[in-house]
Amino acid sequence: MKASGLDRRGTRRLMRVTVSAMVLAGLLALAGCIPGAPGSDLFGDGSQADRVVKGMPDGWEGPDPDLFNGDPVVGWVSDTEFGVITVGSGSCPAVAGELQVLGSDEVQVEFGPSPHDPCTADMAATTHVFELPSSVSERPVTVTVQFAEYETEYLLDLATQTAAFPEPPTRLPSTRGRSVIRR
Repeated sequence: MKASGLDRRGTRRLMRVTVSAMVLAGLLALAGCIPGAPGSDLFGDGSQADRVVKGMPDGWEGPDPDLFNGDPVVGWVSDTEFGVITVGSGSCPAVAGELQVLGSDEVQVEFGPSPHDPCTADMAATTHVFELPSSVSERPVTVTVQFAEYETEYLLDLATQTAAFPEPPTRLPSTRGRSVIRR
């Protein structure tokens, strides 16, 4: 027996337990950081989107975001998924809340600020991808986008996949104390 009180068997057992704990901790850390996995988000910020993509995802069918004005845009990602592109800091994108169904042709999502700080001073596009609920069956779909920290509400048309992209935005009268922009 060694002076430390551990024999060879005890030392081996301690090594196995230590290595197993390290492997388990590594796997748990990786499982929470896999981009695109259901329920996870790329930035670890609590987003309620099905997935978050830096830039524009493969298969994007919608208008390109304007990095200068920062207005959100919507488009199709697949036959059953749509995306909301927000523009802001690349390291601290807006955080999507829960998708709410307002009718058979309308959904709403509110975005909050990123919990990360400090943030990069760049303007980057981030796509928040949502599965369109089956109860939203009429087309086109209006996607209402709100930002918790701003007074502007965006009413964006998610056009049919074969339709042309929407025309420039139109300002509508204020509702609920918010400025409304209709695309």
